[in-house]
Amino acid sequence: MKLNQIDDTRRKRAILIFIATVIFISFKGFMSPVTEVGYILQKDVMGVEGDEKVLIFREGPEGVSALNVSCGQIFPEGSENLQVNESVEAELKTVYPEIEYMVLMRLCVENEVREYRVHREDFNMLEIGKVAKFEVYRSERDFIKEIIEM
Repeated sequence: MKLNQIDDTRRKRAILIFIATVIFISFKGFMSPVTEVGYILQKDVMGVEGDEKVLIFREGPEGVSALNVSCGQIFPEGSENLQVNESVEAELKTVYPEIEYMVLMRLCVENEVREYRVHREDFNMLEIGKVAKFEVYRSERDFIKEIIEM
């Protein structure tokens, strides 16, 4: 092998390693979580059937409202701190194949209102009128990965 061929091979290898490193760092940054702080304004339980979403329960400053007649008896009107345990979720899934938990928050730093999807366990931790510190992925900013602090 000639000296020029060895140098070309090393140069190509160095370029490939550089490109792979840039791709890895970009992907890692894109997937890393972002910490946010928000004031909880509203909590919603949604029934999902195909592309259609139906609002079942809403909790706001005035309490819990049942917005779906067929599921209204599960929580009495005006209840406080809407929480859904496994048995209630199972009962809701007899009507809707999928249940989504949504939280409306006013972000403290950006001073804007955003809606987030959240796991049932985290949904139950959140209380209207309280401030929560939480993580979202950069790639999926509308889904709360984890509640850090209430």
